[in-house]
Amino acid sequence: MSPCHRNRSLTLSAAITLGGLALVAVTGSAQAQESGTAALTAQFNQVCAGAAAGSALASRCAVVLASPDPNARANAANMNDLEELPGAGRGQANDQWPARTEVETLVTPKLAVFASIDHDRSWRSNDTIEAAFDADSTTFTVGLDWHPANRWQIGATLNRQHQNQQFRGSFGRTQADATGVIAVSSFDIDDHFDINGYLGRFWGSQDVRRGVGFIDSNAIVMETASPDISRTLGGLALDANFARGPLVWRGSLGYDAATTTIDGYTESGGSGFDLIVPQRATTTRRGRLELGLADTISASWGVWQPEVRVGFIHEFANDERTVGVRFVDDTNGTVVRFDTGAPDRDWMQATFSSTFTFAHGNSGFITIGREFAHSTSTAMTLAIGWRMEL
Repeated sequence: MSPCHRNRSLTLSAAITLGGLALVAVTGSAQAQESGTAALTAQFNQVCAGAAAGSALASRCAVVLASPDPNARANAANMNDLEELPGAGRGQANDQWPARTEVETLVTPKLAVFASIDHDRSWRSNDTIEAAFDADSTTFTVGLDWHPANRWQIGATLNRQHQNQQFRGSFGRTQADATGVIAVSSFDIDDHFDINGYLGRFWGSQDVRRGVGFIDSNAIVMETASPDISRTLGGLALDANFARGPLVWRGSLGYDAATTTIDGYTESGGSGFDLIVPQRATTTRRGRLELGLADTISASWGVWQPEVRVGFIHEFANDERTVGVRFVDDTNGTVVRFDTGAPDRDWMQATFSSTFTFAHGNSGFITIGREFAHSTSTAMTLAIGWRMEL
């Protein structure tokens, strides 16, 4: 569905998640899939060779290297949970793009205001490259739209989003808060087709926590950081509407692109395995095809319009990458490189929505959505909103 339609005003869901896939270091395309644990195990001696004298890293290395256990290095590497880095911030509900949940209204030249709240949940399964997690996010949106001339509609939204991501089976987690603005525009080609576009930018910060364990202790040390994040996004779509009595067939063919950037950061916690993670940026480009069917039911209080919509998504970019990190106390600056997982290229999403149009230009909606056919994850979303003509 397009970000803006001639007879619908835009609200945006919590799927605008600035974490996105950005918490990975883009240091080149991965030639072979290697986990963080495997990479650190292979480079453990090299990292320890550069440990500053008297540092916490030197102390931890001494314990590991002196251990009679032949798997001591692998165990120590495993307790660093480096597999959380590629997926940190990946915890997003529904979709990475603005989910277009719209309120049905009559076409009028009036200025209108609207507000919505969206709550999304997502889950990712475990593999050897990226850690499993459970995530949820909530977005509050307020905005306005206006018909300045025949066939044109323009609008803007202000969005505030909070996200939680908890890695399964560990103490690792991320939390993000972001604020953004999005401008939208729509042009009606005729009674059946319209072109829609949107462009926006978000700013925020993310709290990152990674638990580090030791082979000679049950204690867990929390490594933390709070990097700034930003995101630019935009898209274009062609929408179609064909009425057959009370039924309305709808379709949308769209293209969305976004770049998410997270500043480099240095962890603090004193485990000896404090990381230095450089700034990285991730670009995703997606095509989408959506088909929907809506019914129109008149009642004494107004009009009820239920709709079922199914969409197909294809990812053109966001290839697997190499993550490169260093340890604070390593004076040699050894870079430990490991891979992110390959992205899902294709998946489906389905939504059911109900729109209620009342007298005096008031309308509201509720939408329930779910993604499916992912290879590694799934997501659900719930959104409610209200629109009022001024």
